[in-house]
Amino acid sequence: MLEGGEAATAPVVDLMAALEASVAKAKEGRGESGGPATVHEMPVKPKKTAAKKTAAKKSAAKKATRRKSA
Repeated sequence: MLEGGEAATAPVVDLMAALEASVAKAKEGRGESGGPATVHEMPVKPKKTAAKKTAAKKSAAKKATRRKSA
């Protein structure tokens, strides 16, 4: 408490102004112009097919799994 019964107060920070300034600085650092974003289609990658496992590989994989869990 200060003299006369007054409490000390901390300065009020405008969080929205600080956030907007931070975003503007980040955009400027990335070289963004501030204009509207452009939207384009993403390229479609061909789906990979999984190779079929042989019976020997399947049993070896099961044994390895059992060893890890034991």
